[in-house]
Amino acid sequence: MRALSYLFLAIWLPALASAQLSSTADVPLRWTRIGPDGGVVAALAVAPSQPATIYAGLRNYGGVYRSTDGGLSWTFAGAGLGRTVFVTALAVDAAQPGTVYAAAGITLYRSMNGGASWASVKPIASPGVVNTVATDPQHSGVVYLGLADRGILMSANRGRSWKDLGGPFNSTKIVIDPVNPAILYATTLSSGLFKSTNGGLRWKTIARDIHPALTTVAALAIDPQHPRELVLARKGDAPYRSVDGGGHWTKSGGAGLPPAPDIRALAVDPATSAVFAGTAQNGVFRSDDGSVTWQPASTGLPDSSVIALLGAPGGLIAGSETGVAASRDHGQTWTIGRGVRGSNVSSLAIDSQNPPRVYAFGDAKLWKSANRGGSWTRLTLTPPPGSDSPALGPVVVHPDNPLQIELGYNGAIARSDDGGGSWGNGFEIDCVLPQRIVIDPTDSEVLYVSGTFTSTACLAQPTSCHSYKFDHGQVSCLRSAVVDAQGVDVFAVDPRSSSHLFTGCGAVCESVDAGATWSVLSTAINPYLLVVDPVHSGTLYAGPYSNGVARSLDNGATWKTGNAGLPPHLLVTSLVVDPIHPSTLYAMTGVAVFRSTNSGATWAKLGTGLEDVPIYEIKLDPVDPRILYAATFGGGVMRLKM
Repeated sequence: MRALSYLFLAIWLPALASAQLSSTADVPLRWTRIGPDGGVVAALAVAPSQPATIYAGLRNYGGVYRSTDGGLSWTFAGAGLGRTVFVTALAVDAAQPGTVYAAAGITLYRSMNGGASWASVKPIASPGVVNTVATDPQHSGVVYLGLADRGILMSANRGRSWKDLGGPFNSTKIVIDPVNPAILYATTLSSGLFKSTNGGLRWKTIARDIHPALTTVAALAIDPQHPRELVLARKGDAPYRSVDGGGHWTKSGGAGLPPAPDIRALAVDPATSAVFAGTAQNGVFRSDDGSVTWQPASTGLPDSSVIALLGAPGGLIAGSETGVAASRDHGQTWTIGRGVRGSNVSSLAIDSQNPPRVYAFGDAKLWKSANRGGSWTRLTLTPPPGSDSPALGPVVVHPDNPLQIELGYNGAIARSDDGGGSWGNGFEIDCVLPQRIVIDPTDSEVLYVSGTFTSTACLAQPTSCHSYKFDHGQVSCLRSAVVDAQGVDVFAVDPRSSSHLFTGCGAVCESVDAGATWSVLSTAINPYLLVVDPVHSGTLYAGPYSNGVARSLDNGATWKTGNAGLPPHLLVTSLVVDPIHPSTLYAMTGVAVFRSTNSGATWAKLGTGLEDVPIYEIKLDPVDPRILYAATFGGGVMRLKM
């Protein structure tokens, strides 16, 4: 139960404060990406026949985005790719800027309309993992594929048929000579660097003079003005340069680079032949003397972890862990590209102000919007005493005190009493990763926290506890021999009686004395979640592990399950009751959102546009219940207007 939520916890990224504007217009009953901007941009490609058209591929479920102004603004162009796609490489046809190829796991995808729709292309019966894709820069329709468990494939007709060229196994990038496209270079994960001079029919190993045991090539770039000049990087080493098409290599002195640079990407500026190196932790560096000396070139970048670089005719493009940026002055400064709304959001909180403030948490970042997603500001987070980790979530806001926010950390809960402006009060929860934070709706100084242990050592301690109660400064373990001796996950608090608590215990359990004692209420269902009707006393809803939504009219003593219209075998992981029209419910299964207007008796799928992202949580606008929000992985926050 708690482990299901833990799967979506994200990694830490450095703190950054910024505002982001959204100009997206809502279409009724269509889910709209409203931000915040961000996403792990791992692939970039420019259209050779239309240099202002650039595509960005995200490797965190975010799909593909397209820019038509050289990378300054972006729109989603990944419809049809699906919700589990990690894009690792992109390529655009030489003559048709709308024909795009995306390598994503075991599938090659192709769009013929600039990303408006995508379809899978199957080059062979069992291609395995598609590592990379490249297109001939001069001949329309010619496509090359690098596969993980075999050589390189080529198609001369946009993927309708394929020829096995053999060559290096596990190629990770194919670089094509822009002047003579019969010359190809292939980097590999375990066999070094290869070259072909006849369109891939024969290959030979090159760059052995770099190191006899050269195996992994981290990055490779070619100078479009002088295509015999190449730059190569291997992990933890300064770059190497060749001026004779890879026949001989000279190691850069590395002057100006950090020690043992972790270079992830290389690009050559087509206008100046300057070389740019993107690193995992230190941003971008530039060399104007053939990679001999280097200087920082990261001013304005959104993140210091650069994964992809593109030298386009209109300027440079950088893909990072938190988005994309463009440089129009040869790397002197960078402008963050707007509209890549591919961030991971695992938790939402919405306060009771008018208009309500929306808080979005994910990837150790907390964002705030005061205008329903029209613009976002990154909040600065301060870890509470007892935790030296980044924030993990979830985030909650008190229903009657919109300035009070609680945020989970490893072993602690942080509190802000000014809407996220500063963080002071909090409390420790030992070695627990928080999964649920439930606030007493009548008393902001009472909340319940539960989660999972950080290690088996924590679990083995005699006094170990995974559920806590914070009561006016006093922290205590919430235990029960009936429910769980190591802790009770409080699912819901009755808004009419704050001492009345509900939980799942393989059945439905309740406490009528604020958690001091617990008893089994009903064995009819085993709930993953419980929600109390905010209007009708005694009415509860549950999302059972047996699927569907169950309803009780007698405070949980008896239950009736309604499944009509809900997909079978999918767990309802988020459930919302409309506080104005309580017979209207919203249920989320992780892949779709459903609505019931008859208290859960029947359901219908709600809206379109969620097909390409996993969904984690839904929340209803407390002021305008015609607005629904979804926290997604790879789509940021999505909004539906009904």
